[in-house]
Amino acid sequence: MLINENITPRALSSEEKENRKKGVYDSFANYLVFCPGCHRVMKTNMYLQSAEIYLERLAREQTVCPECGRSEFILGYPLGSKTGFVKYHDRRDP
Repeated sequence: MLINENITPRALSSEEKENRKKGVYDSFANYLVFCPGCHRVMKTNMYLQSAEIYLERLAREQTVCPECGRSEFILGYPLGSKTGFVKYHDRRDP
């Protein structure tokens, strides 16, 4: 399981969720899947459809978060981004 500790996630905004229901989304954006309880990022850099399929798989397999034990994951972007494209620094790098 891929876990990226270098990204702080944020949930999609209400507007972004509403747009998705209408079929409107950024086809070039990179989405991520994370636990809303502890914000543990499970997978990053996915196109929307791949992220939605991954969410379905996690739910179907009743996967639990390795950090907090919850079995609920949501779609999002890195904090401060509306596209998923961000530059971040490795926390281990001084």
